[in-house]
Amino acid sequence: MLIEEIKSLPAAPGVYQYFDAAGKLLYVGKAKILKNRVKSYFSFTPALAPSPRLSARIAKMISEAAHLEYIVTPSESDALILENSFIKQLKPKYNILLRDDKTYPYIYVNLDDDFPRFEITRKIIKGRNIRYFGPYFHGAKEILQTLYMQFPLVQKKNCVKGKKACLFHQIGRCAAPCEDKISKQDYARIVQSALAALKNPQKMVPQLQDRMARLAQSENFEEAAQIRDTIEILKQMNVKVEVDLAKLDDFEVFAIAARDGLVCAVHFSIREGKISASSSHIINCKAPSADDIANAYKQMILSAFPAAAPVACA
Repeated sequence: MLIEEIKSLPAAPGVYQYFDAAGKLLYVGKAKILKNRVKSYFSFTPALAPSPRLSARIAKMISEAAHLEYIVTPSESDALILENSFIKQLKPKYNILLRDDKTYPYIYVNLDDDFPRFEITRKIIKGRNIRYFGPYFHGAKEILQTLYMQFPLVQKKNCVKGKKACLFHQIGRCAAPCEDKISKQDYARIVQSALAALKNPQKMVPQLQDRMARLAQSENFEEAAQIRDTIEILKQMNVKVEVDLAKLDDFEVFAIAARDGLVCAVHFSIREGKISASSSHIINCKAPSADDIANAYKQMILSAFPAAAPVACA
């Protein structure tokens, strides 16, 4: 059974889950190419066995594995987020990383503040008008630093009206609302420009390239190299994550699709904006009709919410 499941894996990004013979989740992993990653765990001759290249812990996990499930994702970034969510919620036996409360960082801004500033967070901040960007697997700090370098935003947490302007204003990197040097309306326009830059970080690259060239011309090669590395990070920020909501919402997701004589049904449970559990079923069904699809969808929902047991009356 397991070897057939391995052979059926697609060449696509996603998350894979190993289960033991009793159906207990052993391990969750992510892959850029599911087929290649899962096969790397095994030696196939003369019989299916753990690969000799595995660590002792993972080799033991593979020796207990009897069943494999996988979820295809739009990108490797989505696979990372989904893996992170599953490990935290389900706590598989053999996953030792990502089991704490830490998660990938976001950049956020509270637009209800008089003079909003951008910050990094690893949790959902409560508020009616908070915007999130990310999650970022690397480079969140560099992106935030670039944002503050290119836009005269409030950078210090303790910026208080009536207080003397700080060093950031003196070097042209803060508009100094603390000294009433900018109105709320003008500052709001700066924030909107910064939001547009976060939506497409590559827009910040040309200005960084100019700065890098000036630094190199003045033989400040160390700082120029740091700017070069930041440019490379920004250029990689072109993948949209689709499985992390950055909202504290609880709901269920059901989807069903038919193709090539197969019907696939998928169910996700969302808890506090994260995918906490999933299930999927694939059945053979030649030329399914619209009624067949509707009935399968109905059955999937009924299975997820079984009727409560009747209460006996005295």
